Amino acid sequence: MNKKPTVVIFFNDWKVYPHGVNAGGGESATMALAREIYKKGHRVIACANLPEGETSKDGIEFWNFGHDYSLHLIEKRLRDIGLYYCLCATLVSPLMLLREHENCLARILINHAPSAHASGLEPSTVMELIDYMACVSHAQRSMILGRGSDPDKIVVIRNGFDPEIFPYAGPESRDWNELVFIGRVEPAKGIHLLVQVFGQLKAEYPELKLSVYGDTSFWPDFVKQIPSLESAMPGLKFKGKVPQRELAANLRKAGLLVFPSISFESAGLAVVDAQASGCPVVAFGVGGVPEYLDSNLGDVIYERTPEALIAGIRKILRERPRMVSISEKAAQLGRSRPWAKVAEEMISLADKVAQKKTSSNKQKGMPTSIGRIKHFAEVDPRLLLEDHDRVAQSNDYSETELEIIINEGVTEAWPHLVKGLRLEKHGSYEEAIQAYKEAATRSKSEDWQAFFRLALIHADRKEISLAATYAKSVLERAPTFPLRSQLQKLISLES
Repeated sequence: MNKKPTVVIFFNDWKVYPHGVNAGGGESATMALAREIYKKGHRVIACANLPEGETSKDGIEFWNFGHDYSLHLIEKRLRDIGLYYCLCATLVSPLMLLREHENCLARILINHAPSAHASGLEPSTVMELIDYMACVSHAQRSMILGRGSDPDKIVVIRNGFDPEIFPYAGPESRDWNELVFIGRVEPAKGIHLLVQVFGQLKAEYPELKLSVYGDTSFWPDFVKQIPSLESAMPGLKFKGKVPQRELAANLRKAGLLVFPSISFESAGLAVVDAQASGCPVVAFGVGGVPEYLDSNLGDVIYERTPEALIAGIRKILRERPRMVSISEKAAQLGRSRPWAKVAEEMISLADKVAQKKTSSNKQKGMPTSIGRIKHFAEVDPRLLLEDHDRVAQSNDYSETELEIIINEGVTEAWPHLVKGLRLEKHGSYEEAIQAYKEAATRSKSEDWQAFFRLALIHADRKEISLAATYAKSVLERAPTFPLRSQLQKLISLES
């Protein structure tokens, strides 16, 4: 397509702060993807629960479906934006409302969830609503396939990193005694195990520090213990939610990211960002984490116990030359997949869907009336005028099919003429005139149709000079036009 479709991205129902700090990796990933798609020339509309109201940032338009997940409000607005691709982060609910939208050319569910049911429906049901599901790891895809899904509809598109937010830093200025945790403070993320292990390691490494970055609202009982934990273990600091650039600054100077999640992880964005920043990583091998952690840049621990975690951290801390080497290798190995590549793969997938639908529409053939308008040369003008009325009122050839053809850059006049006929029928006269003018510039030397429509519409608007100009063009192109006398009368009014 010559004109790029709009890309509509639905966040899940968590709160999203375009100008602030967000709670989870899924929100950060969706935001990063939206930015890169916009950079590729698409209009991007991000639909989310926006406590601070609708806004725009980095070229992205943020539409609010509110705290009550009022998707129907968004659905009405999407009918009027022309052709678009829809990407839904984790929840398939929006696609239940958009299934009747002919102007939606591709429906892709991006699955960030650690569960086969996190989209809200059985995977086999989800398959009926989507063109593709994009999993962020092979481990996640395998889990989904275990629920009777269509394997041809499930692809893997791995997450990336933002090179502007997470620049690389080598080993020179790193504090090898500083450990970092990035993630929500909740049991599934294993923060309690890491704090326990940190307390034990302090006896062996008195200078060791642990900085904990993440939302503390998920585990109130644990949060109550934070003051006493920090007091009992010097060097332990809970920093809360912070902007990504602050995380990036810490990853450029920290000695080790510890990712101790004990539940299934679809990917592990902190692991991606740490490697891109030149920071070594130790992580439990849950879900897709082993796919993301390069063996040259850190260690995967498959036994999810405090004993295994302390052994893994101790092992890498004792190998200072290796930590230096990891940081150096990360300059190339950790920065091979920026979000720009992810966006390219996602749009390529959506284009594939749209092209398949376009091909299918072409195979259906076009209605007889449009066929005569297209191949006008051997058709009686009186019949063509009747066809104009039929086309203006008929839905045999949908608006979406028409827009697809126009966006493909077809050089013929007929799609623009048909578009103008329908716009005029609905009272959109200015838009109809523009469509007719576009058809006129593409018309063959004997094609009078667009000029006749322009003559009529300007005559109705009492714009006699313009109407007469177009009437002359009709008679030049079709000297035996059946309404010749009426057109000559119109031309005479000009003087």
